[in-house]
Amino acid sequence: MRSGRSETVASRAVDVRMRLVIEASLPHDAPMRDPRDDIEDRRDDVPQGLYFSRRGNWFHDGDRVFHVGLSSLLNRSVTRDKDDNLIVTTGMDVLPFIAEDAPLVVRSVEQVVVDGAHSLQLKLSTGVTEPLVGAITRGEDERLRVVVDSGRFWALLARSAAQTLEPLLNDKGVVAVGEHRHPMVTATHEWAKKPTPPTTTT
Repeated sequence: MRSGRSETVASRAVDVRMRLVIEASLPHDAPMRDPRDDIEDRRDDVPQGLYFSRRGNWFHDGDRVFHVGLSSLLNRSVTRDKDDNLIVTTGMDVLPFIAEDAPLVVRSVEQVVVDGAHSLQLKLSTGVTEPLVGAITRGEDERLRVVVDSGRFWALLARSAAQTLEPLLNDKGVVAVGEHRHPMVTATHEWAKKPTPPTTTT
């Protein structure tokens, strides 16, 4: 039953050229997995077209994208157009999408040592690994987000990634690793939009 629906979603979400480049990938890891996640086949509250939920799941016309290869491809293809609108593209195909929250997810955080210098590396849902830069932002919903990709996106930390930071947080509210200091701030922002200086709350 689910397999048939996955094929339908794939054919509607992307054209033939895009589906030809779907590759095998690691199982999808939602940032905050809900107990109902495995049976949430459809959301009637989302707009038509592609939609990225705050749990890190893709939908098309309200139907959940279960195809692991397609989900992986969509995650890897997230970018912005010249007007900073969210799109997925393989280079030939361009599809706009709406993100319920941040359009990227931090899957994991790892401490690394390069030339004797300690730092934190972020593994993103796009498959890219990059260093943590700047502050860690706690939203009013208590979830953590960081700015990634040279300031182009907010990324929501998966539960396991957020837990990695807990023992590194000192009594001044700063995540300290080697010479790097990452203050924990509470702020509000439209997380799907391109980052701008957030509005800090008290």
